[in-house]
Amino acid sequence: MILLSLLLAATPPVMLEPNAGSANRLHPRRVTASSFLENGWNKHAQNYLPLYIADDDPATAWVEGAKGRGEGEAIEWWGPELSRAKTYRLFLRNGFQKSEKLFRANARPRKVKLEPLVQGETGPQTTGTALEMELKDVLGWQEVRLPVPNKVHGVRLTLVSTYPGTSYDDTCLSDFRVYVEGEDPYKPEAEAAAFEQVRAFALERKQAAARSGSAAKMEWAPRYEVEKLLTLERSYEEGEPPRGNTYAVGLFSTVPVKDSYKSALDRAKKVAELFDRASLDYEGQDSEARAKWTRVKPAQPKAQTTSARTALSAMESDGIVRIAGLLHLGDASFFEADASQAQMLASIEKLDKKEAQQTKACISKCEKRRAGTREDSYDCSCADECMGCDDPNLPASEKLKHQVTGGDFLLGSLARPTAFLRGKSELSGSRESWYAFRQTLVTYAGEKADVVLTNDHTDMMMEGTVALRIHVIDWGESNGKASPTTITSFLVSETRVQVLRYRPAPRA
Repeated sequence: MILLSLLLAATPPVMLEPNAGSANRLHPRRVTASSFLENGWNKHAQNYLPLYIADDDPATAWVEGAKGRGEGEAIEWWGPELSRAKTYRLFLRNGFQKSEKLFRANARPRKVKLEPLVQGETGPQTTGTALEMELKDVLGWQEVRLPVPNKVHGVRLTLVSTYPGTSYDDTCLSDFRVYVEGEDPYKPEAEAAAFEQVRAFALERKQAAARSGSAAKMEWAPRYEVEKLLTLERSYEEGEPPRGNTYAVGLFSTVPVKDSYKSALDRAKKVAELFDRASLDYEGQDSEARAKWTRVKPAQPKAQTTSARTALSAMESDGIVRIAGLLHLGDASFFEADASQAQMLASIEKLDKKEAQQTKACISKCEKRRAGTREDSYDCSCADECMGCDDPNLPASEKLKHQVTGGDFLLGSLARPTAFLRGKSELSGSRESWYAFRQTLVTYAGEKADVVLTNDHTDMMMEGTVALRIHVIDWGESNGKASPTTITSFLVSETRVQVLRYRPAPRA
């Protein structure tokens, strides 16, 4: 139940470095904002984007992009899904702390409202009790403790009032760290991977700033906003595809037809048909991609991925972001893969034998160490301990098996393909870790991507979640480059249908 009352807290202390004690640090999976500053200074370095609050660098900052000093603007930090959380310990570097001069020149948050968030079926939802806090107008870190419900996914910071800048009205926030106190198992490898994504993003932006120009064939708008065209909740029986239909075609046959998205739906249905024929869930000749397409290694520019991550921050799924550099064939390159299936299978067999020997030795050593003690005094058996107990490490041979299951496949020539299909297993989960198999299908109309389909196995196994996402892209031109003007997204499962449309957000 959401509590509407606000707790007014005392002014936070200032410190040189955060000291979170035994709390565990979390890193964002995405950061979104109601606006950010767009101007000439921002064009290449992109120092004003929302994600920069997570890079631990005071020389970068989120800067709101509204008129005036941005009271009412908000930024949302989304981390792992927690189910046994107690408190978020938040550490902020207020203002633009690249230098004391810039700190004073720009506006700074004064009073802020902090709200715990969960990802609801229709979008972000506040939960628990909001907290209003007045920040100090000083350099350095400040801590705010925010009690949160057990189930929490993130936090929203809203600017209530601001300290004026001596030169500019732009309100800045340099850094925002989140630590958690609670009983959820901590996953250091997952948090390290999330932080690496932030660091890679920041590095690419610095490299982009150093480049004299860009030869990229496409350009993203700075930010896209979402419009909801349809949200349909239904029973499993109502959404069950008609018998005789294949998986994706069957799901999309249940999507209601409306004039606002009819043409996009027709294009989506054609790609659903192709996916059902080519899906890597099938083996051998049963998969058109395995049987007839070319196995390839794609090369895509990292700059497109980082640009898309910011532009599409309003998009919950990162399916398009991960292949953003493949959306225009003028930016992408494809090469035939040199590792054969037989070579990979031989490597798996060799690794299996080696790992079996290592596991046997580990179990023997464990049993000797535990000799004379009660078995129930340990959390798991020796066999499980050697696999990591509740936090298992996937053996190298299993990782290679996932590569064999998936891969990158191309329909058409290397220079001018008509479709690209990727099957890739990735570590997923915030409380428990598992490898999830994601397929991404891109179809092309000339040089530009026409439709992007993503399908995650974990989504299929969780009742009520999105089983299939298809994004239909329409293109225009910006600064002499191709640029997506609308993206119509169909999110479909047996119990829910959503149709969303993303367009470039108007500049403030």
